[in-house]
Amino acid sequence: MPFIHRQRQQGFTLIEIVAAFAILAIGLALSMSIASGALSQVRRGTDFTEAALNAKSKLDSIGAGTRLEEGTDGGEFDDGSRWELEVSAYEPELVSSGALSTPSPVDMYYLRLTVFWNEGRNERQATFSTLRTLTPDRGR
Repeated sequence: MPFIHRQRQQGFTLIEIVAAFAILAIGLALSMSIASGALSQVRRGTDFTEAALNAKSKLDSIGAGTRLEEGTDGGEFDDGSRWELEVSAYEPELVSSGALSTPSPVDMYYLRLTVFWNEGRNERQATFSTLRTLTPDRGR
């Protein structure tokens, strides 16, 4: 009996196709995970930037047209985030120039503003602080 040579078919086997699809699925899953993490970081950065802008606006308005006094205050911004403010007198260290040390010609206040916002189930916060100088005779 003569031996018949069969020509081998060209193409991929079922196992090769399944392996290729598995590798493709793993690659897509990793890509989606990375993209999701990047979007989360962008959102977190946007929230912090918004908190910083709200804080700057609030700190700029403090003492404008009104007398600045020690104490605490709080409230809510238009976007729903909350703020808490602490105002305290600030006494700089006096530098002596040999004989006498001179007191500061201005009143100084330390302002500490904390902004709170919700990020999913978590409450985030950022604290901003500055010094404000006022001349004693003007009071603002």
